[in-house]
Parts: sequence; structure tokens; C-alpha cells
Amino acid sequence: MTNDKRARIGIFTRPIDKGTSGSGHHLHEMVRTILRTNREQNKFEFFLIHYVNTDRDVYRQAEEIIIPRNPLAAALVLRKYNFDLLHHSPLTIFSPLAGLTVKRVATIHSAEPNIIPQYYNLAERAHARYIKPVYARKMDHIFTVSETSKRYFTEQWGVDPQKVSVCYNAVSPLYRKLDNPVTAPLKYGITGRYIFHISKYSQRKNPWGLLRGFSSLVSRTGFDDLSLIIAGSGWENPEIVTYLEQEGLAGKVVFTGFTPDEQVVELYNGACCFVFPSRAEGFGMPNVEAMACGCPVITTNSFAIPEIVADAAIVLPDPDDYSALADSMEMLLTDDSLKTRLITRGFKRAAEFSWEKSARTVLDVYEKLTSVTGE
Repeated sequence: MTNDKRARIGIFTRPIDKGTSGSGHHLHEMVRTILRTNREQNKFEFFLIHYVNTDRDVYRQAEEIIIPRNPLAAALVLRKYNFDLLHHSPLTIFSPLAGLTVKRVATIHSAEPNIIPQYYNLAERAHARYIKPVYARKMDHIFTVSETSKRYFTEQWGVDPQKVSVCYNAVSPLYRKLDNPVTAPLKYGITGRYIFHISKYSQRKNPWGLLRGFSSLVSRTGFDDLSLIIAGSGWENPEIVTYLEQEGLAGKVVFTGFTPDEQVVELYNGACCFVFPSRAEGFGMPNVEAMACGCPVITTNSFAIPEIVADAAIVLPDPDDYSALADSMEMLLTDDSLKTRLITRGFKRAAEFSWEKSARTVLDVYEKLTSVTGE
């Protein structure tokens, strides 16, 4: 690579197109920040590779390449671009595209199918156990979102520690403490106090621990003015609706479905606390978003969560101990000094994560692998 030639970097961006998943959000913010940072130094020429056209803003900031889903046909398309490096996100069975001899890096967030296999199907477990580790070891570099995930990949998958870099998630400026009173809860008929949770319905997120903890809290305290607001898709299924009716909670648990970010920010701001009893997270973005909005957090010690929240949250040792969850919610509803302490620590912790810092880590690896010194 000569000094007067920019390295050609191709980034696979399919997770961006799939919506607001954790990996999609990470990649969208990371790519935006990488492109913005690169405009200052102009060391790289970027290409964003995916399967279908979308209206996401990031595709207006670099050249877009639409490839066929067949990996052999995709390789024929990509070979024309003479890439110096390809960045796979995520790392899949199709990542080693035939005939492309370039430097390869990949982003891998975590290994949930290995950690809690009972919540994944056979194909997902097989991919995580037998395919992903092999391909990870073949990559020239791996990016991940926590030191916990890095340690897992090096100790369990045999990836060289020198080839793994941690690029933490960060919080969008949208997630902040609001000056004006929130109105979003009123849209859902909530006028009193409420506890907040957000996730797409999944057993990995421990929905029954959340609901049973809230049921235990209400039955023991008699807090008639207290509600639980749950944002995210998939929650209004017959099993949950029946459970809430049996527990007398049908009017106290409100499902908002998919909720725009602006309303989510308001719901964080107005909540007594945010509860996130997940069974495994490579990062756990909602915990940090809640902190940035001044909402105290109750979560679990599952995988990378303790690393991310540090001392700025109540961390439960057992995701299945819904009685302990109820105890923690009651403490935050009755102990103002504890609540204030967690809010203060949460603001500080959320501010420690930076997309700019993570983007610089990625660009430094690109530079090392392509031997670029700029124009």
C-alpha cells in the first residue's frame, strides 16, 4: 500500500437494515462515526455491502454495493472492487467468501447460544458451537463490545488475545435527562408511578422473571398507583395475557409495542426505575440508556452486564430470583437516598462510553492491517 492510495474497506451492513436490534444499532452508530472520523484524515475509501436497498441515512455517506445472497455470486461481485480489507458484521457461515484474498475482520458481540443454549434452536446452537469459533480464529482481527466477551472468545474459542479489540457501545445524545415534564406515559393511560422495561420479547430477556417480580411486589406492598410499562414487540401473547388476568395485573401492566426513540427517552425519564433481568448480554444497551436519562437501574450479573454497569446499578446474582427482584424494586420505590446515589453514578457511568473512542479503535486496526499512512 503506497502513501498516495487510500485503502479500500468493505463493511457488511446487513444488521443496519434489520432495524433496531442491539447489533444493528451498534453497527449503524459505529459506521456513521467511522465515516465522519475518516473524512478528517481521508485514509480509507469505504463501501457498504448489503442485500437490498434501504432508506437508512448511512448509505448516503459512502458507496453502496448490493450483492446477491449466494456467497459464490457475491464473491464475483466483490472481486471487482479490489478490496484491501473486508469487515464482517456479523460473522456468518458465508463470511469466508470464495476467491477473495483480502484482510478480514469481524464484529462479534457475544456468544449467547453457547452460554444459554436452552433458549436457542438447533441451527443457532450448532452455528455458535462449531462454525463461529472456527471462522473467528481465521479472522485477522475481531472486534467485540466488552472485555467479558473478549475473554470468552480467547479462552473458549482459542482466538489470539492480540487479535481482539473491545469497542464498547455508547449512548446516542438523544438519551438524556429531559428538562420538561414527560407526557409519553399519558399516551398509555398511565398517570401514577411506573417501572419501565424495554426489549423484544425473548426468553433470553427473562420475561417471566420480570412479570413474577412485579406481581410479587404489588401483592406484598399494595402499591395501587404502581404500573409496569413494557416497550418492545411480541409481549402481548396469549400466555402472558392469561397470566396477568390470573394475577389481577391486567390493568397494571401496559405493553406499548414498538416505541419510537423519542417516547422511549420520555419513558426512561419518568420511570421510578428501569428493570432489565436478562439472562445473557454482551453489553446490555438499555441499562446504559436508562442511566443517561437519570433512571436508576436494576439488572442481573449475567455475562457482561456487571462489567458494563459497574457500581451504578443494583445487580441481582440470580435472574430467576424474582423475590429478590421485588425487594430491589421496593427499595428504589421507598429509599430516596439510594435512588439518588444510583442516578448520580449512572450519569457518570453512561458518560464513560464513547462512539468516537470505539471508532478510533476500529480505524487503528484498519490502518495496521492495510499499512495506510494517509494521503
